[in-house]
Amino acid sequence: MLCVKTAAKGQRLSEHFQAGEFACSCCGLVLVHPELVRKLEGLRYAVGAPVNVTSGYRCAGCNKAVGGAENSYHLFGMAADIWVNGSNPRQLAEAAESTGFDGIGIYEAQGFLHVDVRGYRARWEG
Repeated sequence: MLCVKTAAKGQRLSEHFQAGEFACSCCGLVLVHPELVRKLEGLRYAVGAPVNVTSGYRCAGCNKAVGGAENSYHLFGMAADIWVNGSNPRQLAEAAESTGFDGIGIYEAQGFLHVDVRGYRARWEG
């Protein structure tokens, strides 16, 4: 698990992702599970376009403020809400499935896909 403070947000985690993309929107803390980054890289190659992270790590206060689940995988740096230009969440979910994400939540009306590395299969629509 990688945990970095705000000053290191520019740290490169992989070829296409930097730590700051996963920072909590209220406190700036970054907590990222390496498996999440590895699978996001795989997804980026599968779709052939940049994967945009709208929400990565969330501290408890931020998670509560956005109405996140009490034990959300965002709290552990194991989840990301993402979108890809030119791809709807349902299409992106198919690619995420083939990339091996454990948790996949389709939020079609909101225009994003939740992906996580929880260790067991879970699918839902929000």
